[in-house]
Amino acid sequence: MLKAVNFVRLLSIAFFLGTLSIVYAYLDPVVSFSVETDMPTMHRTYFFYLGAFIFLVINIALWLLIKIMSPKIAQRFGLLSAGWVAVLPVVVNFYICFLIGFLGVLNNASSLQLSNYAYLNYLGPILLIIWTGLAIYFMSTKKSFD
Repeated sequence: MLKAVNFVRLLSIAFFLGTLSIVYAYLDPVVSFSVETDMPTMHRTYFFYLGAFIFLVINIALWLLIKIMSPKIAQRFGLLSAGWVAVLPVVVNFYICFLIGFLGVLNNASSLQLSNYAYLNYLGPILLIIWTGLAIYFMSTKKSFD
C-alpha cells in the first residue's frame, strides 16, 4: 500500500507543478491576492518561486513527519491506518493546487468569471475533513491488511 501511496504522491507533485506552471503562464505581471484593490501584490516571478518554495517546505515537513510517525501508527493501529496517514501529503498537495488555481482565476478575471470557480476555495478543507474523518475511523477500528 505504501508503494501506491508514494506513486500517488508523485502524481500530486506533478499535478502541482503543472498547475503552478499553467497559472504562471497566464498571470499578469502583478499578482493580487484579493479582489480588493488596496491589498498587497507581488510580481508573478516571485509568486512562482515563493509558491514552489512553500510547497517544497510543506512537503519536506510532512515527509519527515510521516517517516517518524508511520512505523508507530502501523504498530499500534495497523497498516491501513499508517497508509492513510501517508496520504496526508497528497491531500495537502491538492489543497495547494486548488489555492493556486483560484489565485490564477482571481488574477485572470477578464476572461474567467470568479464566481464560477469559488468552489476551489472549499475543496481543500473538504478534502482535509474527509481525510481526518477516515483517519479517525481507521484508527478507531484498527483495520489492517494483516
